[in-house]
Amino acid sequence: MTTALILGDAGEVQVINSSNFGEFGVDAAAFGGLTGWELKSAGLCKGDLCVPVRNPQVLSDGESINIAEFARITNRNILIDSDRKIVALGDQATSRAQSMATLEAPNFTLPDINGKLVSFYDYNRRKRLLLAWSSW
Repeated sequence: MTTALILGDAGEVQVINSSNFGEFGVDAAAFGGLTGWELKSAGLCKGDLCVPVRNPQVLSDGESINIAEFARITNRNILIDSDRKIVALGDQATSRAQSMATLEAPNFTLPDINGKLVSFYDYNRRKRLLLAWSSW
């Protein structure tokens, strides 16, 4: 069974579990509800926007969506841990490129050293320095 972590439009992370379609198949209805993308005769569609799909049988078996193929078609970042059967699906490249072009950091909220929640935008109109560190 594969677990898929999907970054939603509002920045929230949603989790859906796999189906039996391919190594990274997830339930099409749950996937469509989270992302807004549906497979139609015109292709893979979100609202009025449709992306052509040359091999729909690789993307879907009618009940499931192959999340790795979805990432390829929609130009999204994807992280796959085959050993643990976990897939993380990120934002589209165009959204990332736009953020990098404007050099604007997204808003986020974290606790300070006293446990009080502080948002990045609380310091709007001031210079801010972000330091990031990871032990891995």
